[in-house]
Amino acid sequence: MDRRDSARIEERNNLKLALATFALQLDAFEMRVGGGPSRAGIKREGSALPADLRHEVQEENRGARR
Repeated sequence: MDRRDSARIEERNNLKLALATFALQLDAFEMRVGGGPSRAGIKREGSALPADLRHEVQEENRGARR
């Protein structure tokens, strides 16, 4: 295998790792924003959303439960 091939393989592996890391971070963000269960089932006091958007999401959630 020449140097160029090994560099491409290494770059591909780095991109796979970056994509997997991003997917995990996105899942964690969606859990926080979507009001899903947090670690150990403890609700967080704060929110990742500004107050006006948080209110909008809460209203949508109330409407979905009805």
